[in-house]
Amino acid sequence: MDNTVIAPERPVELRSMGTRVMALVAVAVAVYLLQASVAIATGRHLFGDGSWLLLRLLAENHITHLNSNTWNDFFAGRLGSFSYQQLPTLLAARLGVRSLKVLSVVFGVTLFSFKPLSLVLCYRFARDKRYVLFPLLSLFAGTMNSEGYVISETHLMSALFWAALFGLLYPREFRWFDLAAIIIVSAPLILCYETMALFGLVLVGACIYRWRAIARSPREKWLTFGFGVWYSLGVIFALLAIIFPRDPTQRADFFKGLLFVFHYRHVGARFSWLVLILCALVVLVPAIHRKTLNLVIGLAIICSLAIPVFILMHPELTSLDDHIVARTMNASVPLMLAAAFLAVYFNLLQLDTAKYKRLFVIAAMLGICQSAWSAVASVQWSLMLTVLRSELRTQTGLIPFNGSLLSRPTLGGQPMRAMHADWPLLSLSIVYADEGKVQAILLPPSTSFYPFDPRIPSALPRLERFHIDYSRYLAALPKTSPYELGQWIDFSDGGDALPYETGGWWKPEPWGTWTTEQAGLTIDLGGEVKSDLAMEAIAAAFVSEKNPAVDVEVLVNDTVAGKWSFRFKGGAPEYQTYRLVLSQKALNKALPVVIRLRVSGAGSPAAAGLSDDARMLGLAVRRLRLLPR
Repeated sequence: MDNTVIAPERPVELRSMGTRVMALVAVAVAVYLLQASVAIATGRHLFGDGSWLLLRLLAENHITHLNSNTWNDFFAGRLGSFSYQQLPTLLAARLGVRSLKVLSVVFGVTLFSFKPLSLVLCYRFARDKRYVLFPLLSLFAGTMNSEGYVISETHLMSALFWAALFGLLYPREFRWFDLAAIIIVSAPLILCYETMALFGLVLVGACIYRWRAIARSPREKWLTFGFGVWYSLGVIFALLAIIFPRDPTQRADFFKGLLFVFHYRHVGARFSWLVLILCALVVLVPAIHRKTLNLVIGLAIICSLAIPVFILMHPELTSLDDHIVARTMNASVPLMLAAAFLAVYFNLLQLDTAKYKRLFVIAAMLGICQSAWSAVASVQWSLMLTVLRSELRTQTGLIPFNGSLLSRPTLGGQPMRAMHADWPLLSLSIVYADEGKVQAILLPPSTSFYPFDPRIPSALPRLERFHIDYSRYLAALPKTSPYELGQWIDFSDGGDALPYETGGWWKPEPWGTWTTEQAGLTIDLGGEVKSDLAMEAIAAAFVSEKNPAVDVEVLVNDTVAGKWSFRFKGGAPEYQTYRLVLSQKALNKALPVVIRLRVSGAGSPAAAGLSDDARMLGLAVRRLRLLPR
């Protein structure tokens, strides 16, 4: 390879785009920052996992860990991304901030800050400032389509990737500030997200190019070599996390979500893809065809305008749930645009000033329209919270979800159920209790995930130092007795299993109860145990000729206890007794004890052609008990 720097020797400023184009881009950036401020002010970053991660962070007083004491915890735990997302909030709490509202704002500002800061670094690193078009498009056409679920680590991954890539292609030796910036950007990438398996390969390639074509001094070469090793480790750990996931169902959901635009009515995502296709046409159509290029720009603007117009015409169809599956765009769009950027950087693709202008106009209009949609969605989120607060003020104790206003698809023409994802209502009930005085908690459907059991006082997050008071709520709870070892828990219709079930269970039937792909049990043993316990379950799994294998991983307080394997075999007994040993250490790790069942290979009778039952069925449980060993 020729040891010359391919990037332009002379800087190219954005001023070359002209005043009108630059003014439009400035408006797009300002509107994006405005909508982000509105989202933070309304607490929209608490959608999905956000509220529970905030409460868990504060209750445990340390960075959240996905799981503990498992052999793949290191590379599947995403500790790098969680540290960057949560450290400012944790530091604020440890420095004496006790207001949950203030800490929530710190959390929100942290989550929304990565992408704007990444753009600033990209602008600083680039000699040709027009290159900032690519991360800008990555934001407006990619990651904004899942900003309703901004808690996802994919947002951090994509933001840090662009800053690291631009930094590595920085066409001169690192100054102290630039070196510090790229170190900070690169630090969490070693344990950030599984998409590092692909993003990391691009960064390793950039390191190889920098070592051969840019780095001159031994210092620069050693620095480049160090970054290359770091990114390579990130790739290895990401691959291991994909091959040995902590939760196989999440991997399957991510891959299913790659084609989500064909299955979900996510207007922003659909039109973003159309805009990206039109951008490709602008690049490919020869500059002499000005009318054609202007027509393409007009179509791109119309596509962008359709995004806010749709939410204004059909507010009842807004769904933040769609943003959860749209996180797959945080991988596909940045990678595609990175390939385009590298083609331009290495002169494999030529873009003149006129085409850059057109592309900046398209990107800016898309950003303005995406931001307008986001601002309206934040208002709808706020309306949902108003209904939630009303429910919490007027009732006490556990509020059944099916009887609440939050269970309705719409209310007064505004979306309800699609704005909260069901299970986060548990933690949102605490966050939005008036003056921290919790008197009611909404209990999600039994098929939802339960981060804690609101029926057991000791399971509630310990937040006294943040002025959270559960006394009114506890006074309204019915008194329960601890579980007696050896007692069978009956999962049949009319049995006594319901008080123990914490999400992931279908309605009980005469013989027992089916789980979904994940199910939980919370068992109050009355205190710490003195020895290991044995768990017995009379159970079966949904296996058939078309669904021959099901595996059930059993976790105790997030520690893997073992696995049950079910295989289809004609003539075998339908129900059998399955046993596991639950260690004393895992049982005493948290009280009350939380047992989770993770099912790999769950299926539906409809998919197997056995009936019209479309439920995802995992484990069929008749009875279960804990015994001393």
